[in-house]
Amino acid sequence: MSAAGVNVRASVHVTARAYTYLANEISRVFYEAIHAGGLDPSDYANNQETIEAGLRSWLTLRQLETAYLEIYDPGTGRMVTRIDLTIAYDETTEETYHTAIEDVRAAIGQAGEFPGCRYRVVVSTIPGAVPVKGWGPTDLQSVDHLKPHPVGTVIKTAAASSGMSIWH
Repeated sequence: MSAAGVNVRASVHVTARAYTYLANEISRVFYEAIHAGGLDPSDYANNQETIEAGLRSWLTLRQLETAYLEIYDPGTGRMVTRIDLTIAYDETTEETYHTAIEDVRAAIGQAGEFPGCRYRVVVSTIPGAVPVKGWGPTDLQSVDHLKPHPVGTVIKTAAASSGMSIWH
């Protein structure tokens, strides 16, 4: 095998690790929000495998645009807060894995607690994205009555990063 082949293989492994890390960290950010909001994490835990399978699939194929955690009042259906994690694909030669978890926690803390509320994970993908078992079409709930609060880049890898905004 030539030296060029080794470089390609190393690059593929770095990219694969980066997408796995990013999927895991998106899940971590959502779990932090669920916990900090005083919500029951059992629904998330029961669906975590499906959620992460979708995230990993769409990240690997560069089809994921944004992952959302919607927190809403089940009595009214009205959104009380939403976390947006927007993906930017940017391959670099530097293998890096960083999550600004303190920034995430600070932003989530400002949104408050949401006792009695429910939540769901929603994603936006590019047109024609592959179907993933357990996921189906849906629409985002309205956040017209909420104000966006940009947090900045909270997850950074060699293959992609995620910026965060929180609506409350």
